Amino acid sequence: DDSTLNWIANDFTIAADLSGATVKIQQGIPFQVVDGYDAGDLTAHDVAFSMNNANSAVNAESIHGQAGDFAGLWGEWTAIDDETVEFKFTNFDSTWKDDYVNQSGQALSILSKKAYDEKGAEWVRDNVVATGPYQIEEWLRDESYTVVNRAGTHWNSDLEPKTERVQIVQVTEATTRSSLLRTGQVDMAHLEPKDAAKYDLTQFTQASAGGAVQLGVFFAGNLWEDVYGGGDLEGQALPPKATFVHDLAWIGKPGTSHGEGDLEQAKTVRNALAIAIDRDLVNDTLLAGLGAPVYVEYFNAASPNWDSKYEYAYDPDLAVEMINGLDGDYQAGGAPTDGPLGGNAFEISVYAGPELGGGASVTGEVADAVAGFWADIGLETFSLKFSYTAFRPTVVGRANTHPWITSCDKGRASNPWHFPKGLVQTSLTRGGFSCGFESPVILDLYQQMAQAPDTATATAAANEYLEYVHDQALQPGVVAVPDAFYFNNNKVKSFEMDVAAAANLNSLWNIELK
Repeated sequence: DDSTLNWIANDFTIAADLSGATVKIQQGIPFQVVDGYDAGDLTAHDVAFSMNNANSAVNAESIHGQAGDFAGLWGEWTAIDDETVEFKFTNFDSTWKDDYVNQSGQALSILSKKAYDEKGAEWVRDNVVATGPYQIEEWLRDESYTVVNRAGTHWNSDLEPKTERVQIVQVTEATTRSSLLRTGQVDMAHLEPKDAAKYDLTQFTQASAGGAVQLGVFFAGNLWEDVYGGGDLEGQALPPKATFVHDLAWIGKPGTSHGEGDLEQAKTVRNALAIAIDRDLVNDTLLAGLGAPVYVEYFNAASPNWDSKYEYAYDPDLAVEMINGLDGDYQAGGAPTDGPLGGNAFEISVYAGPELGGGASVTGEVADAVAGFWADIGLETFSLKFSYTAFRPTVVGRANTHPWITSCDKGRASNPWHFPKGLVQTSLTRGGFSCGFESPVILDLYQQMAQAPDTATATAAANEYLEYVHDQALQPGVVAVPDAFYFNNNKVKSFEMDVAAAANLNSLWNIELK
């Protein structure tokens, strides 16, 4: 609802021509004293330092989760004095404060510039100098971390922790998490719906930030922009597109020998693959019926804005008919010809990194399901599962050609309908994260949503975006995964999280023990 709860910042002004903004930073916020080192109070210089370090447009080596998002929005931030920071918008986004610098959205942590300058990069990698009510006591990589209350020292008394010490244990396997919760070895756990359905909810209580994770298929490789859409390189030619080297059935190549025919052929293939997925079966089988079908990523079919005409009805027979009906320019091969598609069959891989899906640990199982549905219509399919660390360079470099299962930045049911969509599907985030495809149509519609003066205008542009990506079948959804933690009522009295558009866990200071 565009309401703002001020934290580190307490005021802002936007230039009348939307060219930039000025943000006022609260004074008297002390950094945590870490290993005897006192960095003093937070200032605007720390804010500018933290944003510039995260933004790939300023720091090309940034691996921050929103490195590309920030690059698509603004350039370097400048501290004018201790309480004032200024920046210019590369592309104005009306939700900049609600999403990209907000606890409930895709924000960043503000860390100490002084600590970096005085102690060095290696020291601050091992010693987090921040301002929160909890402070890190121990961090064992890939195992656990423990935070402790800094009683009476935090600048905001409303965030005083109700529990002195919290240990968070990393347990990747969902069934193991469920077992640990059931046996009392942990007091709270993130559960998959199929496990949660087995719990007695008089003994365990659900805690949620409000957003189901939408998992969908993003058809990477469709790079349809020819020039940079914004930033310092606006209007300059983009580098050669490696995804067009091979003639892949789901990738349309404008300007090639097939021209518009190749674009239409690939669009038909993507639409056929979209209707070959049985979303209800995925929900029933993998989520114990507790999730919901997703037809187009970023859009919640339970919203009053939803129109059923955008649903991909499950119809594998029609999918086969659509692919078999393609003309002579269609390129297939590499797959058995004795199935329903005959000589029109082709190979296709589906990638699912274990870290993807916005916290939905069933991402790999959804990939297996999608691959299975596509195999049923006669395709040779493979599920690819390896570390996102190895996969990410192909995402940043716009070299990925594999359809992949992900929530891709905005895939949460809690995201407002009018929120700008498509930033990471344009050249605006080159150098950072991408869904794997780029479109000048999406660029235009994203800018309409981002620059809209009111919710009605933004909603109208969002509807156009929905119509376009549905028609092109660039991001057909599969299922929305309830994203919730469950706590043991015998140990935890209450735990209320803030509603969030991105995170699935926040407000640890609200955990209250019995």
